[in-house]
Formats: sequence, structure tokens, C-alpha cells
Amino acid sequence: MQRRIIAGALFAAALLLMVVAALSATVQAAPPTQEMKGDPQRGAYIFAAAAGCGCHITDKGFLAGGQEFDLGPAGKVYSRNITSDPETGIGNWSEADIVTAIRTGKTPDGGQLFPVMPYMTYSGMADQDAYDLAAFIKSVPPVKNQTPKDDIKVPIPPFTPAQAPATAPTEGVARGEYLVKHVSDCSGCHTPTDANGAPDMTKFLAGAPIEGELAANITPDKDTGIGNWTEDQIANLLKTGQRPDGSAVGGLMAQVVQGGFSKLTDADRSAIAAYLKTIPAVNNVPKAPATLPSTGGTMNNLPLTLALVVFGGVLFIAGGLVWRSARRTR
Repeated sequence: MQRRIIAGALFAAALLLMVVAALSATVQAAPPTQEMKGDPQRGAYIFAAAAGCGCHITDKGFLAGGQEFDLGPAGKVYSRNITSDPETGIGNWSEADIVTAIRTGKTPDGGQLFPVMPYMTYSGMADQDAYDLAAFIKSVPPVKNQTPKDDIKVPIPPFTPAQAPATAPTEGVARGEYLVKHVSDCSGCHTPTDANGAPDMTKFLAGAPIEGELAANITPDKDTGIGNWTEDQIANLLKTGQRPDGSAVGGLMAQVVQGGFSKLTDADRSAIAAYLKTIPAVNNVPKAPATLPSTGGTMNNLPLTLALVVFGGVLFIAGGLVWRSARRTR
């Protein structure tokens, strides 16, 4: 009898650990506490600040998706069709559904996006900005384009977002930090990644390889970054794509300027420039990519989840052995 009680306790402990493991790997949405309504005109500005969501703009149409992201051993993902087409896009999603996907990567059908979609960055987007962006996306004309299914060979990193602010900062360095960190996703291109594909925050904005290109070091380092540039010169590059020496940016940065930063107000470009002057200078020349490309993700709870699953499995097996022994000695 005593052995059966022990076995039952072990089974219960195993079950509890499995439940905790599942909860630790679950994405927790952090929606606003009250219903909001977005403004598509304001959302068009947030869209520009988010660099025009360029990953979703392909030859199939505006925001029609289909761009391939080769993650090497991790597989491949494709940008989604985020037009209002009800069959191949997100025409059946509400504004709240879109906000949840923007901030957590969780889709209305219970799916989870791979963090090539920078929801970890957007999780800090202010409530009104997120709903305005969602309203703009819903206003985009439908384009029928069925994008390929993702082929992901690794676990999607678990992520629990912090509570987003109700309103965004409006001026100065605080405004620039908000735009850089939570709207424009500058880190997604300019911060290198570690072997797990997570951003190396010791080299925040210090340059990185991205889609066959090298994103520049935009820290204030005078040798390898933009430490010799003035705030006005940084703001001017965001507006025109012209460096202080008269040369023009190309590739992805040119697209970001043309489709996004050139449409911002002078005040917001100046705020970004002021913030970039405050971050730590990092002496770094961008090098070859890590095993996984930049995703903006962090492997927050994966070690804990795996440990709980393994330990729970051990307890479950132990419980089975004790129960079997108890039956033999009846």
C-alpha cells in the first residue's frame, strides 16, 4: 500500500512538472485592458516608421507576401500575405487579432509565427500605435496570393511579452529609443546574432550580416561606427539616404529609407539620431553570419522547459517502476 502511495505521488509530481513546462513555453499575450479602435491614417505613419513592413512587399503585390527566408539548418519561412484577402490573406482577422500577432506572433488559429517576424520587438509598441497600424493593414486592398507554408525544423523560442505602454513617448531621446527599439526594428538588421540565433546585445546595433548584405555599425564608435557623424548628418541619411561623404546607401537600407524613414517627420528623424548618439560605442566590423540569421528572438524559457520535461519524464518512469514493484509484492 505504501509503495502505491509513493507511486501515485511520483505520477502526480510528473504530471505537475509537465504542466509547468507547457506553461513556461506558452506565449502569453499582453493585450490592452480595454477595447481600442485604430486610425488607418495614423497607422500609415506607424507603417512608415516600421520601415514599410518591407518583408511582405513582393512582386506579387503590396503586402502580398511570399518572400523566402532561408534559416539554414533551422529551415525556411515565408512572409505572409497580410492584405485583406479573406482566403489567402488576413481579411477575416480583427484589429485585435492583428495586434496580437504583431506583439506575440500568435495567430487567431492558435499558430505561432517564427521570430523572423519581429514580434519580440513590436511587443513594446504602444497600444494606440499597434491598433493604428492594424487599422492601416486592414485598409490595404486584397491581393489573392497563397504563400508557401513554412518549413521549420527547430522549436520556436517561447516568448512572454512585457506589458506594452498605453501611449508612446512624443519627443527627444525617449522618442528615438522607442522608435528604434519597438517600431523600426533597427536591431533586426544591425545587431549580430549568437550561435542560437538570438541577438548579441553586447554588440547592440554594431553591424551584422543580413540577407547577403552587411548592415553597418551604427553605434557612436569613431573607428568602425558613426561616431564622427553629427545628429543632423544621421537625420539627413534617414531622410535622403545620403552619407556625410556624399555616397548613397544601397540594398536593404535604401529600401528602408525610401519606403519608411523618408516619410517620417523631421522631429522623429532627429529623435532617432539623438538616441543613436547615446548608446554604447562598440568597436566592431560585421563578420560572417552565425548558424542562424538574425531573428530578433531570445531563447527565453527553452532551457527551463527542456529541464522540466526531462525531470518530469524521470519521475514518471520512477513512478511506474514503484507501482510495478507494489503489484508484484501484493
